[in-house]
Amino acid sequence: MSVPPDCIRLFCFACSGASAMPFAAWRAVLPAWIDVQPVELPGHGHRSDEPLQVDMPSLTATLADELASLIDGPYLMLGHSVGGVVALEVAHALVARGLEAPSALITVASTAPSQRAGNPQAQPMSDAELVAELLRLDGTPQAVLDDPELLAMVLPVLRADFLLGERHRPSCREPLPCALHVFGGRDDSIAVGALAAWEMECTGPFRMEMCAGGHFFLHRQRADFLRRLVTLAKAYRPSLASSFLARAGLSHA
Repeated sequence: MSVPPDCIRLFCFACSGASAMPFAAWRAVLPAWIDVQPVELPGHGHRSDEPLQVDMPSLTATLADELASLIDGPYLMLGHSVGGVVALEVAHALVARGLEAPSALITVASTAPSQRAGNPQAQPMSDAELVAELLRLDGTPQAVLDDPELLAMVLPVLRADFLLGERHRPSCREPLPCALHVFGGRDDSIAVGALAAWEMECTGPFRMEMCAGGHFFLHRQRADFLRRLVTLAKAYRPSLASSFLARAGLSHA
């Protein structure tokens, strides 16, 4: 399926333990020229019958193979929390396959790779530790936390995703040749420095914005975030890119 002329694809990667399908709801409110493509990880959502992945290179190679046929025009990659790291690694894997880099990488409430532990020997968290982390992040409905059967479905996915992020150690390589937009939540626990450290991951223009809310502001303050996202995406829409980049002061010149 080719991207229509004058449109740009937006590949979306979810946070730990989450399905990417909530991003599909953005299609109803975003302009038609933004082609939203939720990227579901194995073991999540409609791929729940597939094995969960805890090895970043293996996962991103699989996803890059799956997405390669969709890289037929300009595109953006957006990742929430650990999804930002997955998006970065998938973009590198696509470039390594001889495909174009994204026009921009967009990270949301995501600690930069250089600021993560990167411990290949990290051990799985216990159920109690996972529940405590869910409470701290304040993004899981209380009904799920109170239901043992639902928790039994959620915790294995969350455990695997945490391991995926904790065990990942980025390799030494050239930065991704694209622009980088970083969004952080003013009430999130991620330090501003851990957001700003993303700048070293890409060679293009860098911009960081702080939004009202905590770790899940892109969903809880959706209208505000999507307004910002549309403004950002206009810079990379094929028909508007050159003039918009010049007006916004984001051109490479």
